Amino acid sequence: MSQPIKKTVNVRLRSTIRHPNVAAETFDIQATGELTLKGAQPYLVYEEMQNEKAVKTTVKLNSDSALILRSGGVKMRLPFIKGELQTGSYDSGYGIMMITTNTKQLDFEDGHFLVEYELLINEEIAGTYTLELIYTEAK
Repeated sequence: MSQPIKKTVNVRLRSTIRHPNVAAETFDIQATGELTLKGAQPYLVYEEMQNEKAVKTTVKLNSDSALILRSGGVKMRLPFIKGELQTGSYDSGYGIMMITTNTKQLDFEDGHFLVEYELLINEEIAGTYTLELIYTEAK
């Protein structure tokens, strides 16, 4: 069995959130992360600060499905399969809430990942999210 291949990468995350009847919010984050190839499966891991708490994010990248796991200051599991409803979870600190993703668009090419999805809570759309991850090998 071969060892995973690891590379240090520069990560840029652009996130746009659209809630019903509210102006869209866009966040742009830059971080250093690690891209790991386990066989042909790429995983991207990076850390960011949210509300003065470190949040570790792991993204399992694929062209037809993806999974985002967040731990630390935010605990969340977001699964994506294009055209399908998927059940995830969000730990609010007061308990775990089940959430649903409805993936509208999912694209992955080496160095670029894009997902657009509706986030549903109790079967109601809480918002539409567009997440774009661009990563390049660090020099």
